[in-house]
Amino acid sequence: MNHGHDETVAFETVAPQPVISVRRTVPVAELPRTQAEILAALWAHLGEHGVRPAGPPYVRYHAFGDVETDVEVGVPVQGVAASRGEVAMGELPGGPAVTTWHLGAHDRLGGAYDRLQAWTRTAPYKPEGGAWEIYTWIDLAHRPDPAAWPAPSTWRTQLVQPLNSA
Repeated sequence: MNHGHDETVAFETVAPQPVISVRRTVPVAELPRTQAEILAALWAHLGEHGVRPAGPPYVRYHAFGDVETDVEVGVPVQGVAASRGEVAMGELPGGPAVTTWHLGAHDRLGGAYDRLQAWTRTAPYKPEGGAWEIYTWIDLAHRPDPAAWPAPSTWRTQLVQPLNSA
């Protein structure tokens, strides 16, 4: 695998993507537990409604503070899945976006965000809303089981930062 290629920053136009997701404001320290909880809830929701995931799940930070974060955990869906309880139907925005990849554990994910920010500083576009992280190693067609996930060193995470024209 060409790791150098993985770290390139690409400008693309993304299509709007129907999703189901759960959004919560939680202490940063509780993020891993919260993400696992929400993934399990999304998996159950898909099963109850007979809806297939259209891709791997994502995590989107709407606000990230030192103590707490406003986080959305979701999964793209094929067709329409009813909202119920905490699980809401929505969509990830389409339009211009800048993307990059991070290979490995998430303690080093900041570098990928730095690359996106460096790109937007010199581009005629500005970030529009929070970026999202696509967790390519998780398939919500199956019950999410962190014990069965591959080693973090092999995780491939795509970051997507939506943009607006400046």
